[in-house]
Amino acid sequence: MAGIPEHIIDRIRESVNIVEVISRYVTLRKRGRNFQGLCPFHQEKTPSFSVNPEKQIFHCFGCGVGGNVFSFLMQHEKLSFVDAVKRLAEETGIEIPVSAETRQRIGENERLLNANGVAGIFFQRSLKSAPAEVSAYLKKRGLQPETVARFMVGYAPEGWDGLLKHLEQKKAAVKTYLELGLLLESEKSRRPYDRFRHRLMFPIHDPAGKIVGFGGRAFTDDKKTPKYINSPESPVYQKSRVLYGLFFAREAIRESGEALFVEGYMDVIQLHQSGIRNVVATSGTALTGEHARLIRRYAPRVLMCYDADSAGIKAAVRGGEVLFQHGLEVKVLILPPGEDPDSYVKANGKAAFLTLLKEAGDYLGFRLNLLKDQYDLASAGGRSQAVAALVETLAEVQDNIRLNFYIEKAAQSLQLPPTLLHNQVRERQKQARSRGYFEDNPPPPEEESPDTEAAPRRAAPLVFTGAWGGEKDVILLLISYFDHIYDYVQAHLQEEDFLNPEFRALFQLLLRQEKGAGKDLLHVVLDHLESEPLRDLLLREIEQTNSQFSKPALYLQGCIKEIKIARYKAKLDLLKRQIKELAPGDPQLLPLLQEMKTAGEAVKKWQDVVCSDEE
Repeated sequence: MAGIPEHIIDRIRESVNIVEVISRYVTLRKRGRNFQGLCPFHQEKTPSFSVNPEKQIFHCFGCGVGGNVFSFLMQHEKLSFVDAVKRLAEETGIEIPVSAETRQRIGENERLLNANGVAGIFFQRSLKSAPAEVSAYLKKRGLQPETVARFMVGYAPEGWDGLLKHLEQKKAAVKTYLELGLLLESEKSRRPYDRFRHRLMFPIHDPAGKIVGFGGRAFTDDKKTPKYINSPESPVYQKSRVLYGLFFAREAIRESGEALFVEGYMDVIQLHQSGIRNVVATSGTALTGEHARLIRRYAPRVLMCYDADSAGIKAAVRGGEVLFQHGLEVKVLILPPGEDPDSYVKANGKAAFLTLLKEAGDYLGFRLNLLKDQYDLASAGGRSQAVAALVETLAEVQDNIRLNFYIEKAAQSLQLPPTLLHNQVRERQKQARSRGYFEDNPPPPEEESPDTEAAPRRAAPLVFTGAWGGEKDVILLLISYFDHIYDYVQAHLQEEDFLNPEFRALFQLLLRQEKGAGKDLLHVVLDHLESEPLRDLLLREIEQTNSQFSKPALYLQGCIKEIKIARYKAKLDLLKRQIKELAPGDPQLLPLLQEMKTAGEAVKKWQDVVCSDEE
């Protein structure tokens, strides 16, 4: 995982005592075979946080957080998985080998990052000799010299080859700057020229402070010239994974537990200058799931502060929805018309801006108010459209507790029975899963890990369908009795039998393991799981319900039977819907009827199967 060999990860984990590591942060007392204490991840008076030294896992029965020693450090210290492994590797003295491929990739990235650094210094130096209009602009925007220096704001000269000449003088590799998009190549002469010309330059940093790209603001009134342009994507700059200002805001976000999202570079810089430091912005793209996962490493809450124009409101709706669906607590503040964070804080000061932020409402309330404005809820058609739009948003929420809370609140606001809205959401989720499983969402290739982008394209909510209990128990049985049941499972179950993408991904992961993995399988699963609700479910089952299966072979047969029946029944449902949409005499009708017959026979066959515990 992440370039670190699995056996090294296992060795590091086995070399530390999870009780000893967690005891650095939590006062633990022995209770039977486990250790208990007050959960460090939520407020509680009665201990519900348990550490199992035998399995080397922890789990809070109050808030649901759990995992292994790596998971604990990731949650408590806001580390990535790789950083958590590296920290414990240093403690244990275990060296993490670096493959030739990884070394090459690191070397390539370092080459590109160094090149961005050279360009950043050039732009900073060019600012000192920039035309008067540039310094006048900075003065007008109220940026102090120390702020400009801190954010490494620079200037790209007006000519076509300012950066190019600088690089040629330094005998730098022009090819590298073409890769980064800082230079472009003329179609006619094939000679390189500068991408950024006569622009104020904003370096974009990764969380470690390395420059990965640039944003440039034009000094021209030509409507054909874009006001802002960004570096194109490169191996070191993926817009969907970078937040402008995060390098400067990390500590403030951690301390406050909240990230303030704004729209522009100048908004970020101006708020930092005024003393509001937990602020970030996207760089040339809309908010994505990657942004949501990135910010969740630092804080559980987000406040979006956007302009009152149509673009700002749309950005708040779409971006807020992404953050909302990824389990973050989201609030939204639409500023007074004509204002942006930059102008407001300059005109009214820090205290007034912080007071204004207190008026932010939760995302669901914001969305409901927009739906009420957009649709005529007094008419049946308008109410139906509003509910349909809301259901699309709620159906992607992965946490069932949050989902039920949101449904109750939305139903009250729209004056609907909660059960009606609840059924609409469940039906939408069921439809999405059926389409995703049978049409749009083939399982990922075997060589790809289930937590990569090749996994299901839709971030399906943690609402299970079909024989999900049987699928879950097959996973638990594989974790507990892998060597004993591996051959039988491989012979009788295929990945396409799993209707739930979450369990299908875990099934693929487990079947890729070698025999003899034993106690490491639980940790393999935990290290690959990104879904906190799913981790909570599995840990609860492991600690309580299914810690022991009295007759695992017999139970496994029952699970397989249940899974097969559910698969073919789901196939039948899909075929019925497809046939219903066809016109009489459609040439597709006969093949679909034949498929229905085959699926029906498969259901009957598996219903007649009798499970036996005889060897």
